[in-house]
Amino acid sequence: MTSTELTTRERQVFLAIVHGFIRNAEPIGSRYISKNYDLDISPATVRNVMSDLEEKGLVCQPHTSAGRMPTTQGYRTYVDNIKKGVDLTEEEKKIIIEKLELFTQDAELVISKTARILSDISSQLGIVLSPRFTKGLFQKIELIQISNQKLLVVLSIKSGLVKSVIIEIDNHFSSDFLNETAQLINERLQGLSVEQLSYFMEERFSDIDPKSKSLINKIKTKTDGMIQYAPEKDFYFSGAKNVISNPEFGSPEQVGRILELLDRKDVLLRVLSEHSSSEVSIVIGEESAEELTKNCSIITTTYSIDGAVGTLGVIGPTRMQYAKIISLVKFMSDTLNYLVSHSN
Repeated sequence: MTSTELTTRERQVFLAIVHGFIRNAEPIGSRYISKNYDLDISPATVRNVMSDLEEKGLVCQPHTSAGRMPTTQGYRTYVDNIKKGVDLTEEEKKIIIEKLELFTQDAELVISKTARILSDISSQLGIVLSPRFTKGLFQKIELIQISNQKLLVVLSIKSGLVKSVIIEIDNHFSSDFLNETAQLINERLQGLSVEQLSYFMEERFSDIDPKSKSLINKIKTKTDGMIQYAPEKDFYFSGAKNVISNPEFGSPEQVGRILELLDRKDVLLRVLSEHSSSEVSIVIGEESAEELTKNCSIITTTYSIDGAVGTLGVIGPTRMQYAKIISLVKFMSDTLNYLVSHSN
């Protein structure tokens, strides 16, 4: 262990407490360790080591006659030493790939399904924040007249994500004119990110005829608002039932806190934004600045689709299978990035 210096015996007992508590959701006593772990030390010695671990802040005793359970500091010490640890099984990897491959032609659908897969494999809450649309590479605009006064503008980025908006127009346009205008826009804006469109639109269309320029200006005005980042609309989660079924959240008060957290997307989005990282980020219990997540652990990482970056991860009790979930979110990120990027 690196966060806190431990002797070999302390490390053995500490890991036994962590693994035992994760498995059983009950404080771990000396008799349990002596019976289930071949440490070649007596229960009395185990109790002495437990007291030493408690003094170091790694474990605590909920009441006098109970065994020990890890503290937030204890989990942090444990987690800091397993980030490169346990991998997913080949069967689990196969299941993830097969499920994601079913939806790779629809980027938004595959992103929403990712939350369900994270939940199913972790048995916790899966969370996914869609990539920042504005960071994606512009692919094309389509113009579809839906009435004499209304035009549908469909904006796509290379990852496959799409946004659309209806604009008011003064008169009917022929399909040929709309197709020619869309083709002109697509040719002159190729290679730009979505957030660059507004800046370059006026410059790149200064030489066109007044009729086309008038329509493009209307499109620009509407699309400026359309492409603004609205994360609360692009946030997916799955597995609320999984989280509530944990023993830690058994009381009505604790269930209420979890349900409130799911209702408060602003809190979840703030946590994801504050700890966004291309590496695996782990926030444990009281490490969180948000009151609603202080009895949870949040394991996340980012993923990238054609330059557009999103976040995915798992939320559960501090007593979770860290090694497996760390591997899960990393593998999901790599797989989602590869499959969606190579399907377009």
